[in-house]
Amino acid sequence: MRDGNQRSVSSQDSSELVKREIVNSVSQCSPGPHVFLITVKVSSAFSEKRRRAVEEHVALLGEKVWGHCLVVFTSADRSKHKQAEEHVESGGKALRWLSDKCNQRCHSVILSNETEVTELLVKIQKLVTENGNRVFEMQESILQLNAEETRGVEERAQKRFMKIKKHRSVMKERLRPITNIRVVLLGAKGSGKTSALNTILGREINQRPGRTAQCLVGERVVFGRQVTVVDTPGWWMNYFSDDSPIFDQREILLSLSLCPPGPHVFLLVIRVDRAFTETYRRAVQEHLELIGVHIWSRTIVLFSFGDWLGGMTTEQYIESEGKPLQWLVERCNNRYHVVNNKMRGDGFQVRELIGKMEEMVAGSGDWHYELERNVLEQLEVRVRREKERAKERLMKKETQRQMARSRMEKVNPLQEMRIVLVSGRKTGKSSCGNTILSSECFDTESQTTSCTEKQAKIRGKVVTVLDTPGCFSVTSDILMAPSPCAIVLVVNVSSSFKDAHREALERQLEAGGGPVWSRAMVLFSYGDWLGDTGIEQRIEGEGEPLQRLVEKCGNRYHVLDNKHRGKGAQVYKLIELVEEMLVEERLAILQKGDHMGRSVYSAQEQQVDTVMSCKEDLKLLMNSRHETSHDLTESATSTARPPLHCSEVVREDGQIVALPTGRIAQAGLSTRRWTTTGQPRLTIKLPAWFPTDDSYSHLRLNGECLFSHKHPTVVLVLPQMQHRMLTEGNIINVHSLCNPALRESTLRRPTEPVDLQALINQWGDSSLEELETFIDSYFETVWEQAMAESDCSVEQDPVIEEAGEEVLSSIDKKLSKLDLLEEIKRDLAEVKKSLEHSWKAIQELKEKSKQDVDNTC
Repeated sequence: MRDGNQRSVSSQDSSELVKREIVNSVSQCSPGPHVFLITVKVSSAFSEKRRRAVEEHVALLGEKVWGHCLVVFTSADRSKHKQAEEHVESGGKALRWLSDKCNQRCHSVILSNETEVTELLVKIQKLVTENGNRVFEMQESILQLNAEETRGVEERAQKRFMKIKKHRSVMKERLRPITNIRVVLLGAKGSGKTSALNTILGREINQRPGRTAQCLVGERVVFGRQVTVVDTPGWWMNYFSDDSPIFDQREILLSLSLCPPGPHVFLLVIRVDRAFTETYRRAVQEHLELIGVHIWSRTIVLFSFGDWLGGMTTEQYIESEGKPLQWLVERCNNRYHVVNNKMRGDGFQVRELIGKMEEMVAGSGDWHYELERNVLEQLEVRVRREKERAKERLMKKETQRQMARSRMEKVNPLQEMRIVLVSGRKTGKSSCGNTILSSECFDTESQTTSCTEKQAKIRGKVVTVLDTPGCFSVTSDILMAPSPCAIVLVVNVSSSFKDAHREALERQLEAGGGPVWSRAMVLFSYGDWLGDTGIEQRIEGEGEPLQRLVEKCGNRYHVLDNKHRGKGAQVYKLIELVEEMLVEERLAILQKGDHMGRSVYSAQEQQVDTVMSCKEDLKLLMNSRHETSHDLTESATSTARPPLHCSEVVREDGQIVALPTGRIAQAGLSTRRWTTTGQPRLTIKLPAWFPTDDSYSHLRLNGECLFSHKHPTVVLVLPQMQHRMLTEGNIINVHSLCNPALRESTLRRPTEPVDLQALINQWGDSSLEELETFIDSYFETVWEQAMAESDCSVEQDPVIEEAGEEVLSSIDKKLSKLDLLEEIKRDLAEVKKSLEHSWKAIQELKEKSKQDVDNTC
């Protein structure tokens, strides 16, 4: 039977011993097994990475093995027990693939339930019957080759054991007990260094599980010896020393100063359940030789996770793994030991380890390893300076944040934002996207090859995250998004950062041209790598390339720990930082918009007198206000007010709405998204002759009262308050206008200049779309007033012509000034084209009216 590998380790990462034993399992039940059970824990997610690991390990037996496989879901918790079909259905694509590969042969068991075990045996018997009682047979050549390899391993292992035994017997004759042993632990990340430290000192873990980011020192009397053990930061197994952060490299060197005058022994921790490849070997060699080339004479290989060996000897494991591991053991003069951190027992394994350390110390004359004094002093000076600069950087960041928060009081909080993740390859970018959105939106199992955009609501804000391929170039179309856009440069804090990395990121950001750095910040991934150290220390320690990048981003940076997401506090802080970063750009847009509003206000003010010339028509309508309602969808034939003509407009939600156009001015509909909740808002600009008392409270649309809850939020823009709406930013709905006191306060100051700040604050957002809406609203208002003048009196031809030319001239000026706002320029050009068409129609109407007057005369 085949017990499924629950770890997500590929066959390439599994030790040669494990792979050989999988093949050997077939020959252990002659003439061969009937069934292979692939066990899957229901408490552990079955990811795509795990699926590939299972596929690769089963494939060691050949493709035909799948016809003899049965998936067993195991659980010790009855509350999590479900039928196998339910596990498959809820387990995702990877688990469904495994079920299909085994032809849907699945079973679910509670390990303590004998009844379900009996049912499993029934399914096993059924599978055997389906296969015609045939056993699984591997090719004889494969089994024979595997058997020969096993015999060779055992022979070489025996020779190594005898050699070590002979050497130790010689060393024991020289052995003299020592009272003080100083030890430094070295090894890759996850190799079990901290667990080994606790096993040696005989103590329980008294800290949060995680990576050792800075050197730790432990001391205790063990079997009569004063033992000092220094734990050091690890490195990635496939990282050479040049790929590791400078901070980690320096910590390895400083470990020697934490057990003065220097360590007697270096314990190189290697886990036995991982393949020891040539890359791993070179990584070990380079990291150890950071201390010095003579370190090998003081090093013992400490194999961790000894429980994985089972009944295998250490020598069998060494001979099975191949030349890279054999080279390492030989380099350490055949000094090695196995420790099982799960079973400490009576301390026998620790006693044996201390004995081996004493033998090595005795053979070298009690000599210890020591850094040169000048090297140590230089390191200590550098560390002190970096700590000082780290404090200054943190203070600078906090000062910037305080200033940004004060500026944010001038704008409304963002309701939506867009985060574009940019980086090179293998930086944890997709994992950062998943952490931000609190879901597995982006694929982290394979390399990102195309842009993917996902969205979620975070504390009331709609946050969109764009995951981009490695080395993706940020172009202008990425930045011209409807919602405020932040560029987040993802930097792997567990890896070195060099000039080549900085230059590549700069090329990515500057590919599209334009001011991008003002909206860029650095996001450090692999935050768990930092441990208890601050990110400022890492920035200063990594050197000039990283410091220059952070400075170019305005000293804006944040850290994400994708391994320990917590309750979202780190994401909330990131959102705050992004909003603070974007406030400067939002304020700049407001200031430009306010300046433009002030410049156009004077032209609008000139129209006030001409609007009042329609007062005679207005009086006629106001005298008829005894009517209970004004239906905007019906034509009126009453002589008490001008006739209304309907025109159809399609609203945002797809409904066709009929709106009137008067002979004096026209009612309009705005389909801009001015609500922050995403609901459509209907904006009606009433004719210049429309009454300003409570008569509008009876308005109807399509036969229904505008107060009906069936309609979206409705905004009425009265003629006398159209410019006031712009100056004070008061977007008034129908219900608010029914309050005379509020209406009076709204109309109190008719001559104040435009305050775009207040307008955008009322909108609750700040984007190019809002500025565009402001411009559209302004020119529509001015043009409606100009049209009103042309209808009121043909005699005012010069005034009308001057007003029209002034509007067109004003648009030309705006087009020349808004060279950076391409979308607004295009819309303004369309408005201008529409106005020119309307102006031409008015001119034709004027000529016709003049001819009619001449004919009458």
